[in-house]
Amino acid sequence: MSDNDVLQAERAIVRLIRQTWAAIDRKDWDAYADGFAEDGEFEIMGQRRKGRAEIVAGPARDLAKYDGLQHLVMNEIVDVDGDRAAGGWYAIAVHVPDGSNPGVHADVGLHYRFQARREGDTWRFAEVTIQIIWTSGMSFAIEERPDGE
Repeated sequence: MSDNDVLQAERAIVRLIRQTWAAIDRKDWDAYADGFAEDGEFEIMGQRRKGRAEIVAGPARDLAKYDGLQHLVMNEIVDVDGDRAAGGWYAIAVHVPDGSNPGVHADVGLHYRFQARREGDTWRFAEVTIQIIWTSGMSFAIEERPDGE
């Protein structure tokens, strides 16, 4: 890969990160799913979700109780190697349960690690893992998977 190709790939992956997590804030589950490879994997708080359907089912279930969501994404690090990439980013996630009372929320500081791959002209996540660094405000938790998920 030329230096320009690497820079283009890095830019595309940073855009993937930002678009995919902005989709969560909009609860646009189709756009969120599109950020992952069909066989992608996602891990949060001990739950490993495999495939787009499981990956989307988690936040669709866990975040339904919030009127407002905001993921502030920062410090993206991307290392490209041909059609594969790895790296990470940090985020602060704000979860507002009642839009009429936005001063009450659950905040979480997160560190994401990822593996991505190029599928044709499109980069998608092959794997994302989240480490919770800190929480503040209301309690934040994910639900146990219902049977069959």
